[in-house]
Amino acid sequence: MSPIITPDFVQRKKIAIIGAGIAGLGAAWALRKVHDVTLFEKRDRLGGHANTVDIDYDGQAIAVDTGFIVFNPLNYPNMVAFFEELGVESIDSDMSFSFALDGDIEWSSNGLGGLFAQKRNALRPSYLGMLRDVLRFNAAAPRDLESGKLNGLGLGHYLLQLGVGERFIRNYLLPMGAAIWSASEDEMRAYPADAFVRFFQNHRLMNMSRPLWRTVKGGSREYVNKIAADLEGHIRMAEPATRIERQAQGVSIQTDSGSPEHFDEVILACHSNQSLALLGDADTSEQELLAAIPYSPNRAVLHRDPSLCPKRAGARAAWNYCRDDADGPASVTYDMNRLQGIDPAKPLFVTLNPHRAPDPALTFGEFQYDHPQFNTAGLAAQRIFNQVQGVRHTWFAGAWLGYGFHEDGLRSGLRVALRLGGQIPWAFAEGDVSGGSWGKRPFFTDPALVAAE
Repeated sequence: MSPIITPDFVQRKKIAIIGAGIAGLGAAWALRKVHDVTLFEKRDRLGGHANTVDIDYDGQAIAVDTGFIVFNPLNYPNMVAFFEELGVESIDSDMSFSFALDGDIEWSSNGLGGLFAQKRNALRPSYLGMLRDVLRFNAAAPRDLESGKLNGLGLGHYLLQLGVGERFIRNYLLPMGAAIWSASEDEMRAYPADAFVRFFQNHRLMNMSRPLWRTVKGGSREYVNKIAADLEGHIRMAEPATRIERQAQGVSIQTDSGSPEHFDEVILACHSNQSLALLGDADTSEQELLAAIPYSPNRAVLHRDPSLCPKRAGARAAWNYCRDDADGPASVTYDMNRLQGIDPAKPLFVTLNPHRAPDPALTFGEFQYDHPQFNTAGLAAQRIFNQVQGVRHTWFAGAWLGYGFHEDGLRSGLRVALRLGGQIPWAFAEGDVSGGSWGKRPFFTDPALVAAE
């Protein structure tokens, strides 16, 4: 639980929050009763990656999420508590993972039937060797993390040292990591090995148990709307901040709407690169720390074209990582019927960075979501970021201060709010936690995590 101590008496302040994603919404909600809060959002909608869209599917209206999709009680403790406080309903989500290489290799995590969706895999030495390497990695990686052997190593270097096969690396572990972090396989090779293994441990991705995943009933906009109702009168949408200047007694914020406004404190609940661009007087520490965690854009396409999924029905899963050839680009297709309980008679998918375009006649829309890109320098910056928090009346929040997921964004926003005297009616959960509800599954791991954050 949290070591944060909030003061008994809080002097009321004017606080600006830049960005109405989960970090900004959470911070504003926790501060709304003790400070005069103004939440600025550049778009004409709230929620950031919580983006539910309505489509007409052969005459039937369907609401579907295109960014944040799922959560679980184990790894999202603050979000679960927040949803309970808001009265947000959720339903079970079917989470699983698959890999497909142009029909030549296909497997999924849906038990033995998924592992051997291709019957010939049972006789392939290379495939059976991959499964042995799964067990080997799952046994060795936690020990090597505990011993400190992973410190300073990129994931690719660690896998070479471990001596696992290329089939395991390219057909199992890197696709899984690339799907989780919305990254390329090359970026995953450079990902810090200790952080990678720690994340897999905390999410129980190296044993036979898995968290029970949930999705918001009616789409993620349901929770956004409930927060917005509590923040009525505090939100200024379609009003982007363009420049922030720090002063001795506070900050000056310039927006598109007119003259600069004075606030006592500002919370930058936006991406690291956006925060740096807004700070016209960023000092050396701020510049170095914010630049250490870059963002990259990802294209999400909502469609009904099943050709971007594995060819065999038994190899299809909630998350489908597909390539047309071994050295070509890959993409991840989310099966929204499995993830959100949408009628399977109306197939619906979201593909992230499609390696080939879905049929235009079967496409409903496109969206861009930016994701943080982590490396050793970025994770080192996270560990010392507290040294700039609150300096010159400026605070930072966002999923980039954690692993890049929804709980990380909420946690970072609440952490800042609590330091400013904010209030939440549950015990704040700091960092990775253990516990929660678990199910059993006869497979090595269930790699599906949060959809593109």
